[in-house]
Amino acid sequence: MLTPAGELVSGEGRQLVARYDALARSVARLDPERGGSVRVHAIYSAGIALLNQLRTEFQRQRPALDVQIEYEPPAAVAESARTGRCDFGIVSYPRNSGRACSRGRFGKSGCASPADCTTNWRAQRRSGQPTSDGREVIHFTHELPAARHIRSYLTDNAAAPVFAQRLDNIDTFKSMLQATDYAAILPLRTFHAEVLAGLLAAVPLEPLLERPVGIVHARRRLRPAAQDFAAFLVENAGPMSADDLRSASHGEAA
Repeated sequence: MLTPAGELVSGEGRQLVARYDALARSVARLDPERGGSVRVHAIYSAGIALLNQLRTEFQRQRPALDVQIEYEPPAAVAESARTGRCDFGIVSYPRNSGRACSRGRFGKSGCASPADCTTNWRAQRRSGQPTSDGREVIHFTHELPAARHIRSYLTDNAAAPVFAQRLDNIDTFKSMLQATDYAAILPLRTFHAEVLAGLLAAVPLEPLLERPVGIVHARRRLRPAAQDFAAFLVENAGPMSADDLRSASHGEAA
């Protein structure tokens, strides 16, 4: 229990903190370069949970800055970045195409499947053939760079899966995986929560399959506020840690 003096300090302190935050927001509105808002458009597979977590952490450090993240298909994100509808876009397999581009790695890919259907995946992983266990695979639609990248990876590793469905939305992938016996190759970060909840199982791929992710924008130089958030993302949204990778592998998530 707080003492009477502690109660006084606690109550007055909360008011002081609230007044300081309000003052910081007011000052930020007068300095749009460092305050105000940052508008980001991202592809769905950039990792909604990851980006929301990083936004929360960043805004805890910069309470005067309002970071808004919207999710769109890849072509729409690229167009938003090109026309300046957002400060910057987050895309996979970025190409410069007249836009400024900063490349990074937001994570590794892995085999995703229903939680009770992973034995063969583990065996095939050890044999160097990631998806040749006979089960049908959900794949990305033809126009997405991920489809070409994954197909080349499978061909190079002597895997010959049967593609059952072609989808363009990660949430649809996860829903179908939970309802069927299909498997898929997805960025590990995008279904890590489902693995921890016991809804899906994962096997990190061997050899490693990484997806390049980039920050693209129309301006030669980002506004300082947007530049600060972009730098924060590049620093903190790298590949999953060794502990996270272990928790995403079959048998350890449970």
